[in-house]
Amino acid sequence: MPVYSELKSLVKLAAPVSLAQLSLVGMSATDVLIAGRASTLDLAGMNLGVNIWHMIILFFMGIGFATQPLVAKRFGAKDEAGVKHQLHQSIWMCFALGIVAMLVVWAVAWGFQFINFEARMLLIARDFLFAISLCAIPMSLMPAVRGTLEGMSLTRVVFLVNFAAFLINIPLDYVLVNGLYGFPKLGGVGCAWATVVLMWGAFLISIWILKSHAKLKHKALFSDFEKPNRDTISRTFRLGLPIGVSIVIELAMFSGAGIMIAKFGVIQAGAHAVAIVVASLSFMLYTGLGQGVTIRASQLLGAGLPDQAWFAVKVGTLFNLAISVVICIAYLVYTEPLIRLFTSDPEVIRVAVVLLYFGAAFQIADCLQVAMVCALRAYHDTSSPPKYQLLAFWGFGLPIGVGLSFYGWWPGLEGAKGMWFAMVVSLSIVGLLLLRRLAQHMREFNAEV
Repeated sequence: MPVYSELKSLVKLAAPVSLAQLSLVGMSATDVLIAGRASTLDLAGMNLGVNIWHMIILFFMGIGFATQPLVAKRFGAKDEAGVKHQLHQSIWMCFALGIVAMLVVWAVAWGFQFINFEARMLLIARDFLFAISLCAIPMSLMPAVRGTLEGMSLTRVVFLVNFAAFLINIPLDYVLVNGLYGFPKLGGVGCAWATVVLMWGAFLISIWILKSHAKLKHKALFSDFEKPNRDTISRTFRLGLPIGVSIVIELAMFSGAGIMIAKFGVIQAGAHAVAIVVASLSFMLYTGLGQGVTIRASQLLGAGLPDQAWFAVKVGTLFNLAISVVICIAYLVYTEPLIRLFTSDPEVIRVAVVLLYFGAAFQIADCLQVAMVCALRAYHDTSSPPKYQLLAFWGFGLPIGVGLSFYGWWPGLEGAKGMWFAMVVSLSIVGLLLLRRLAQHMREFNAEV
């Protein structure tokens, strides 16, 4: 099978997914940009709230991510009734998860009164969490809706919805953060309210697309809506739970690092917020391409073409890694100009530039682990990634990060720099372990054929 032909098919499917992911992180980048221009305090407080919010909501969304490969496999097998059944059951499951997610966010925000952080920063973070909790339900439901669209190769419409949300988020953030046109000046909390409006809008539009898109209208996906099916929901939950756990383990390193860095003051917290947003731009690109591999391989497996599925995984992974090398070089060359896009505070810039050097260092390792997670997901192996991530992030990364940052194990790597060095080590370990696991799958496949 020609590499060019497979790459063309993969890019056609994956490019909109990557752009959709970049649109979402673009919303976060806009939040950081506008909150950072308002004040460093707003930036630091919002970043603390965002770190906690992401750890909670992405866990519950991660469970729903199982919808994508399940629908893609049924779609590849031309099982229209199965696609409809999976959509209905995923919606029931994700709705319940959304309610639980909202309650958890409320509980964490209430518990802020017992935390000994800088008082003004903590107040902004608490108000941010109470506000953004109102979109926990639509965000938890999005994997069911979006995963169904993507699983049926309708990735372009998902991108258009996310890109529209990104564009609208820019003026909406600016108005709510700065209090224009009669709205109250909300500072960093204004970004949370903008997200609530946009996520509800994106969810409702996605539902409308599933009902009225030219390629889907005749399928009547929402007709005769089924009651909850215990077996399907349980199977989907079992497949999705390791995905949610995997996300939490990884975010515990990134968001947990942000929370611990907040102990070093507003400057380092703000620098971390800026640097992590820049680094996340590339992460979402890798994730989008990886999800394209998940969809493509799942469809081929459903069609009974396992050899072509393996070929798609190999081509997609190598292409993803090639992009990571280019991005690594770009981060090293344009470090300071990228940081200056998000803040004008000279102290924040000085620290963030150093952190982004570490961000450039972990590009290839980060890309590798994302690509491996997505490839394994196509084969319904969602249990391996959290095991390796637990070992790498918590077994190695957390002790190294705490030792360097708080106890000065290595001169010059104190504070935020120690945490970022630990992230480089962790991502390298987990990427190599997951590569080994995928190689085992390949050997098993070759033995069968």
